[in-house]
This record gives sequence, structure tokens and C-alpha cells, in this order.
Amino acid sequence: MKKLILTFLTLYSLCLSITFAATFEQWKKSYAKEASKRGIPSSFTLKVLKDVKLDQTVIDKDRNQVILSETKDYNEFMKRWLRDDNERIKRAKLEYERNLPLLEKVEKRFGVDKEVIISLWGVETYFGEIMGDYDVITSLATLVYDGRRRRFYTTQLNAALRLLYKGHVKRESFKGSWAGATGQCQFMPSNIPAYGYDFNKDGKIDIWNSKEDIFASIANFLKKAGWKKGLSIGQLVINEQGYDGKLSRYRSPKEYQSLGFKELDGSKITGENWRARKGSKIPLKNSPYILMGSNYKPLLNWNNSSLFAAFNILITDELQQN
Repeated sequence: MKKLILTFLTLYSLCLSITFAATFEQWKKSYAKEASKRGIPSSFTLKVLKDVKLDQTVIDKDRNQVILSETKDYNEFMKRWLRDDNERIKRAKLEYERNLPLLEKVEKRFGVDKEVIISLWGVETYFGEIMGDYDVITSLATLVYDGRRRRFYTTQLNAALRLLYKGHVKRESFKGSWAGATGQCQFMPSNIPAYGYDFNKDGKIDIWNSKEDIFASIANFLKKAGWKKGLSIGQLVINEQGYDGKLSRYRSPKEYQSLGFKELDGSKITGENWRARKGSKIPLKNSPYILMGSNYKPLLNWNNSSLFAAFNILITDELQQN
């Protein structure tokens, strides 16, 4: 009886998979009609989607996203992220020096500090080495069909197909994260026409291969987000007394000191370039706090995470001290 039940369940699961796949094929046709209303020819869409199969791993990742836990230790997490012997910082300094002439041109054009351009490049894809190996079209088609965030991913799939149609990227190069972020600065497809920049003026926005376009696209995004050249993202500080009060009001360096806050090395908070700042907590155990600078909110337009801000504070501070 047990074997019979297992056989029935296996057959039922197989039937569901076949039905799901068949319905996906029908969806391709209806989607192509809708995409044609957005300027993407149906024949082109169907050609691109012809061999696309549903990717269950993408659905699984979408439904089981890892949320940072306050039980994770900040210092251990950062040690792994920075890699052995602070390799990420060392690489950032190397890439900064190697690309300095181009960075200076981009900084002058957009008014965005060259240090944060290198930092974001290093944070997002380890300086272009880790861009993700998911086929962007497959991932987005799967996510649209699955339907959890259909409107958002339909916009992304439309944008992705438009990029292919206009020749900004070749299909074999169109790789990225499971959620569709792509290129060396990990833009979602809809962000590429909005923030991508053809800095080398070759008629393409190439955030996959062209450093000119990659750096300029990063800078253009931050400029439009309100970035102010020469101002700070923020400052990492510690509180050994375990402060658990509110951080939502502006406080002076002296006020923070009275609450037990110190620089990372244990010295007094100087506040050399600021009079008052709000604070932010990083959601990891034993993590420092961030005293938010003028460029904190513009940076969070890229990724709304205090830990993400901490990554970039660490790298930009190192580069600016270089």
C-alpha cells in the first residue's frame, strides 16, 4: 500500500510538472502579444523565449530568500566578506590606482567621488569577477510566470528584451543573479536605460564589458540619487555599553560620547566634518553603529541596507586615506 501511495504521488507530481510546463508555453504566446504593445515585436520575443524552460531553482530562491539574522556575528561575517588578509580592500586599492585616469574623468563629469565608484564595483561583483551565471531572460520569464511579483518582473523582462532588441547586450553575455540583476554594477534591466551611460560613445550602454560605461553608470545612478561630492556616507562607531535607545534624532559628537559611543579604535568621536548626525544600527550581533553622513540616503537608493552602507564606508574610507 505504501509503495502504491508513493507511486501515485510521483505520477501526480510528474503530471503537475508537465501541466505547468505546457501552460508556460501558452504563457509565452500571450506575453509576446503584450510585449508587442511595449515596442518589442512578437516575432522577436517568441524567438528569444523559444528554448527557455522554467527554472525551479529561481522559484526556490525567490521563496526562500535569506534574511540577515541578529544571531550572526558581524565580525565573523565581515572577515569572510573582506576575504583572507583583507583581500577585498587590497584589491580595491589596486583597481583604484590602475583606473585612476578614467575615474578622474568620470568624477569630473558627474560630480561623484571616484572612491565610491570603485567601492560599489567591488561590493557588487568583486570588481567584475562575480556577475552571476543565471540566464537573465530565463530567470525573469520564470519569475513573471510564477507570479509572486508579476508586475515588477514583467517590467524587468520587457526591459531585458528591449536591451537585446536594441543590441546593447548579446544573449550569451546576458547573465546575472537569479533575480535578474546584471552586469558589473548589477543593475536590474529597467535601471539600465534609466541610469546606464554610454561614456565611450559607441552607441551601446555596455555594463558587462566596458569600464567606461560601468563607472559612468554607477556615477550617473548616484548623481540622480542626490550624491554630493566630497561629503561622507557615514562613520562606523562602537558602543561597549550596549546602547539600545533611539538613534532617530540628530546628536552632536559630544552627545554621542556621553552615551558611550566611540570610534572603532576606542578613541573619542571627533566629528571633524560634521556637527550633528542621526544613527543607524546594523542587524548583526556585535555590529558597530553608523552615524549617517549626507550621502547615506543617496547610497541606500542603490541598496536599502545598513550593512551595505557599512561595506562601502569601509572601502571608501580606506581609499580616501590612501
